[in-house]
Amino acid sequence: MSKEVSQERLALEGGFDRTYISLIERGINSPTIRVLVGMAAVLKVPPSKIVRRMEELMPTTKPEPKAARPRKQP
Repeated sequence: MSKEVSQERLALEGGFDRTYISLIERGINSPTIRVLVGMAAVLKVPPSKIVRRMEELMPTTKPEPKAARPRKQP
């Protein structure tokens, strides 16, 4: 799904900070539903299309949780 929209344009038209869009794009932040709907409006696609694309790109298995380290006795 390529719409050739810059982060700056998406941020400006959607009322978001450009750095926030960058964080979402890099997977550091996750958008709220409200942000997702706003981004979809700017991109002129249904929000479900963005969600489907995210599902396609996400790993299918969850990483194993880290084992708890034993506490040291005083």
